[in-house]
Amino acid sequence: MGLALDGPKEDDKLEVVNGITVAIDTKILPQTENLTLDFQDTPQGKGLVMLGDNNCC
Repeated sequence: MGLALDGPKEDDKLEVVNGITVAIDTKILPQTENLTLDFQDTPQGKGLVMLGDNNCC
């Protein structure tokens, strides 16, 4: 699973999350139900991370 900053594809599902429109590929939609997007600043660097059940991602 990854992140991209491009436009939505024809078969993506559009959802508004915290006022931001997010396009989700319908093939991975069930895997995103308990997913949280977060920003972390660690000794390895700063960046966006996806956190799932048990911080699996």
